Amino acid sequence: VYANVKSSSAIMPSISYRSNKLNVSVQEGLAYKVTSGDKVSVGVSIRPNFRPYKSSDSADLAGMTRDMYVDGSLKASYEVSRGLTAKLKLETELTNKFNGHSLDISISQFIPIFGQPLILQTGAKWYDTKRTNYLYGVNASEVTAQRAEYTPGSALLPYISASTFYSLTNQTSLFANVNINLLPRNVVDSLIVDRNSVVLTVLGLNYSF
Repeated sequence: VYANVKSSSAIMPSISYRSNKLNVSVQEGLAYKVTSGDKVSVGVSIRPNFRPYKSSDSADLAGMTRDMYVDGSLKASYEVSRGLTAKLKLETELTNKFNGHSLDISISQFIPIFGQPLILQTGAKWYDTKRTNYLYGVNASEVTAQRAEYTPGSALLPYISASTFYSLTNQTSLFANVNINLLPRNVVDSLIVDRNSVVLTVLGLNYSF
């Protein structure tokens, strides 16, 4: 979504360990399931986040520094009915980069289509002023003749995603995910932002030991 930064693709290894209570992975960090019932599940996690951009990504971002940071989160889910699940996640930044918070509320639906699983999810993420400013704002020390200071304020970012997987063997499967995030006007008005949406596509091959 950043000004004059081209879309990119990359190959990323994903290694994870899963048990009934514990999940450790490169993408999701360390997650622990506090309680899990027939309807309700509650968990906590510590998750790393890659830096949103590098100052060398485009001339519009020159002189702006953003680092990798870590979020701590509390997650809860409730199975409304068979295949329909409501989810809530509250996150706070732990590495003292910006000390911001976020709230993610969503609902997902599992739909079998000709025996092929499809998971649709829609929701919205709320970012407080500190988090939004770190991701999309311009600080006073980063002002140039072409770049004005800008504080977006808190923001609500709706999103929708679709996921599926296909088993090749008992241990091997293919998976895919498409995620569309929409940015509100107060974020798009930042001079370092030139898109009102971002699309992320993930294709992968999974092997379970």
